Amino acid sequence: MLIHNLKSGTLDRYGLSAAALTAEKPSLVYCNIGAFGATGPLRDRPGYDPMMQAYGGLMSLLGEDGRPPVRVTVSIIDMATAMWAVIGILAALQERRHTGRGGVVDTSLYETTLAWMTLPISAYLANGEVPKRYGSGVEQIVPYQAFAAADGHIMVAAGNDNLFRRLCTAIGRPGLAEDPRFRTNSDRVVNRAALIVILSDLFAAEPIAVWAARLDAAGIPNGPIQTVDQVVADAQTAALGIIQRLGSLSLVGLPLSFDGARPPLAKLAPQLGENDPEIVDRPG
Repeated sequence: MLIHNLKSGTLDRYGLSAAALTAEKPSLVYCNIGAFGATGPLRDRPGYDPMMQAYGGLMSLLGEDGRPPVRVTVSIIDMATAMWAVIGILAALQERRHTGRGGVVDTSLYETTLAWMTLPISAYLANGEVPKRYGSGVEQIVPYQAFAAADGHIMVAAGNDNLFRRLCTAIGRPGLAEDPRFRTNSDRVVNRAALIVILSDLFAAEPIAVWAARLDAAGIPNGPIQTVDQVVADAQTAALGIIQRLGSLSLVGLPLSFDGARPPLAKLAPQLGENDPEIVDRPG
């Protein structure tokens, strides 16, 4: 198996192209991880995660209308592209079990960005309307966003009409659910601005803990917007055992468990040349 994320054509110069190596070894699985993809006018351009969030339209959806665009701070495109590469390689290996032949797997940062944009792009293709930005909210559901409480922000997800009615009761305003402007989700989407003003004033009056207790009792999905230190100290994070210690480092482990056991971090990244004896034939 060969995996690389070099610029298009780089390995060709050394006789290591997919065509050359798969011809020599038909069972080889050869994976190209590119910037813009294996074909097209931009195939030879380099690319990085923030650039793809911009070029692929993701940044146009983040933040609030009337304010500068923002990006997802973590390298979501880089990590997701690696996941698609793994999925493609596993599919190729499964096919090889049946045919004995490998193949070439292509994926790229840009294609991954477009895959994350499935719903917005599909909506645009259906109605011809460029999506707006809604900050912590979404276009299709109201209320489904963060609100400022007295001591922080809380995310509230009343994802259907039943949840909205329960939300109105939980916050002491049952009459809102019968207001013709807000009776159905379609009504609430049209009258979003008016409803958000009302809810914002209500949520600002009490701390997060008060709202969380009321919403939990009513079965309304909700959660505080936590900072990184709060996430690390959270009881749920601890219960999952996903933060693992290896030597002097504490790292986030794999988000997978097998038969109830999370695979431990095996070892630190190797030093330069550390594994050469295992993979390189040295003269005697």
